[in-house]
Amino acid sequence: MTDNSGRDRFKIGDTASYVKISYRVKIADGPVLKGSNEPAIMDFVTGYLQVIPGLEKRLLGHSKGDSLSFCVPPEEAFGVRQEDLVIEKSRADFYFPKGVKPYPGMELPLVATGSDAPDTVTIRELKDDTIIIDLNHPLAGAALEYDLVVVEARPAALSDICSEWEQRDTEGAGCGSAPAIVLGRPPDSRED
Repeated sequence: MTDNSGRDRFKIGDTASYVKISYRVKIADGPVLKGSNEPAIMDFVTGYLQVIPGLEKRLLGHSKGDSLSFCVPPEEAFGVRQEDLVIEKSRADFYFPKGVKPYPGMELPLVATGSDAPDTVTIRELKDDTIIIDLNHPLAGAALEYDLVVVEARPAALSDICSEWEQRDTEGAGCGSAPAIVLGRPPDSRED
């Protein structure tokens, strides 16, 4: 009888590999973000920017059953903090529904152009006529420590890939470019 256990194991590639992991992730020298009581489960297809680049990169070449521990630096996670992404805007540029009062730490949805734009911004400070917002990801500047097990690794089936996903180009994607910002009141929806 021949042992084929190591020879025929699927190895995770940089495009179109379906991956499922059981994991715990924490900020280096900080709190656990996911998987504190029991490991979290996540699945994704490589090459579609579904996870941070540093996580995907460190899974390449691994197979089902592999256990890994590693640290992803900020440059390969949510980017380094950029102080030029902390901006001051007029309160008139914001729309708060009746009864909603802004406060420091509040996350707001952002209407922006560009695929690298964040989905939300965080209010850092309220002034009389302005609001200081932070467009950095809340985890920008943080190194992330992972402990994980590859639960499943196989070629991605067509049903694993959503039609609206765009496959990453060969240059890769970065977290560091500044988004274009469009803030303001929603269009008037009244019919006259």
